[in-house]
This record gives sequence, structure tokens and C-alpha cells, in this order.
Amino acid sequence: MPKIKNNSVHVIMYHYVREIKKSRYPNLKGLEFSDFKKQIKFFKERFDLLNQDSFMEIVKSKKIPKKPSILLTFDDGYYDHYKYVLPYLMKEKISGIFYPTINAIKQKKILDVNMIHFILEKEIDSKKILDLINFYLFKFYRSNLKNYDLKKIKLHSKYDDKITILVKRLLQNFLPEKIRTKILTNIFHDIVDIDKSDFCKELYLSKNQIKEMSDNKMNFGIHGNDHSWWEFLNKNEQEKEIVKSKSFFESNNINKKNLTICYPYGSFNRQTINIAKREGIKFGFTTKTGAVRQNNIDDIYTFPRFDTNDFKN
Repeated sequence: MPKIKNNSVHVIMYHYVREIKKSRYPNLKGLEFSDFKKQIKFFKERFDLLNQDSFMEIVKSKKIPKKPSILLTFDDGYYDHYKYVLPYLMKEKISGIFYPTINAIKQKKILDVNMIHFILEKEIDSKKILDLINFYLFKFYRSNLKNYDLKKIKLHSKYDDKITILVKRLLQNFLPEKIRTKILTNIFHDIVDIDKSDFCKELYLSKNQIKEMSDNKMNFGIHGNDHSWWEFLNKNEQEKEIVKSKSFFESNNINKKNLTICYPYGSFNRQTINIAKREGIKFGFTTKTGAVRQNNIDDIYTFPRFDTNDFKN
């Protein structure tokens, strides 16, 4: 757990929050709902709980309250956030900022990031998944991983072993898009073997659920269309990710005057920030670990966050 200091805002990042061990995906890496409730109890005892408006006022005034503060953020737009998180936050009179990925909602499209998560949930031996990648590389393209410079892939992670990180990076961004999409789709079918339409309904928020959450004082922000690594996209591709996401919220009258941004995978570059500024985005979150303090309060498009795991007791 990080050292708690005065004059600091701790922005917490959540993904899956559910009853994991009781589900049909008991190996999914996420936060048990019971642990979420314990964590919120701890936060209420030790911190002031902020909402988007109060955090925005801190950013605007550049005055960080003396007592340590907490702001809750939830990435990717999971049904978990409606079923488990919303009722509990309402009960505790707390608000959070939610960052759904738009094509998962509008097109009922399974995102690559989630196919990878659930492949790893079903097959805990990452070496077998790596073998499948090689198998399909040869089957479809008469190639194998020896033809790629894998030394370019950074394998450091606080949460995964090196083979698991290698599998993730190969299927997230390293292999060419057309190749990795075909391979990932086949591996998902082999290992998870569930109807994609049913899977989407179980996994993602619907537009009506987002509206209901918004009506109950939850805020929403931009996380793009397809959960891509934005640093590898050109300017036009990044504009499409940000502007289309922004248009979704504006057309549905959701938080449209005070939209914020959260970079998928924490991936962004200078172009990303320039587009966010141009589009009137109020502030942005990275996945860099740390608190918002006086020394970085001016870096409004690159605020750090803590993962929920950083505050596990």
C-alpha cells in the first residue's frame, strides 16, 4: 500500500468488480465485490471521497485539500459497474467516473482486451497460449514467432509473469492488426467457446444502463471506440477514437459539458493531448502510478492513478 500523505489526491482505477469465485470465470483477474466494499469502507475512514465536480474544482483552483482524498474511476464499461458498483456507491452516497469503450456498447463487439482476459482465465498455462499463437501463425501465414524481433517487447509487469505479458503484447499490439485479429478470434473460440452475442450482453454496459447511471449522479468520460493503443495510431485515427467517443456522450446528453478522458492501456502521445485540448476535454488520466499533488497539479492531461491492487490490505 502506498504511503498516505496530506495534500494528495489518490485516483483509484478499477476494472472488473464482481463475485468472481462464485462465477463461471473464477480465475478472472479482478476485484471481488466483497473486497470492493471493504476497500470503500477503508477509504471512507481514512480519506475524503471526491466526485468529478469536486476534483475539477481542485484542478481549477490548484489548491489540494490538506486531508488526503480519493477519486474512484472505472475503466472499460462493464456490466459489473451497473450490477455491483452502482447500487453500492448509491448506498454509500459516493460518485465515480466511468470510462466505457463505445463500440462494445453500440456494436456489441467483443474487445480484443477482453478476449485476451478470458482466454487467460480459461487457460492458466500461458505457454499453451503462446504455442497456439505459433500454431495459427503457421496455419494461416506459414510463419512463426522466430520471424519477429521479440526483444522489442517490454516484459516488465507488477502483476504478470513474462510469458503472460508476452502473450498479451503479441495479441494487443505487436503482431500486425490483421494477423493478430484472426489469431485472437480463433484462440478465443478454441478456449472460451461461448456465443459472442451472449458474451457481450453479460460483459458490457448497455446505453440504457449508462443513462440510468448518469441519472444517478455517476459521471462518464472518453475511453475511445476500440480500446486501442493510441500511441501507435496516427493523428486521424486518434481523432476518430476521441471525437466519436465524445459524440456518443453528447448525442445522449451524458456529462457533455464536462467530459474527461482516460487513455486505454495508459497509451497516449503528444498528439493525443493536443486533440484532447482542442476538443475541450477537462482533464485526463494515465496508468502511471502515483498521487495528484502540488508538483503535478498543472499536468491536467497526464494525471496518475493507483490500481485497486495497490490498496489491497
